[in-house]
Amino acid sequence: MNKINVFLQEKQLSTISTTVPDRLDYLMRLNNLTNIALSEIMCCAESTISGYRTGRRVPDIFVICHLSTIFGVTPNYFLGFTDEICPTHN
Repeated sequence: MNKINVFLQEKQLSTISTTVPDRLDYLMRLNNLTNIALSEIMCCAESTISGYRTGRRVPDIFVICHLSTIFGVTPNYFLGFTDEICPTHN
């Protein structure tokens, strides 16, 4: 892999690690969900949700998909590849 590809992958990962907490926090506030409420929905510890919101933990792709389903957004929105919350279907 060349240096440019490595740089782009690192940039994408750093963008994802800051985007996911911001978008999760925004969607939780929009839906009036607390860490406790979301942790019950996701069957995980409250500290796990807190870690996702603060960026101390990075959710894996399965968690991203589960969160996307809960909030009705695409995984691409969560990962920062699009700013469109609800995609339009043609």
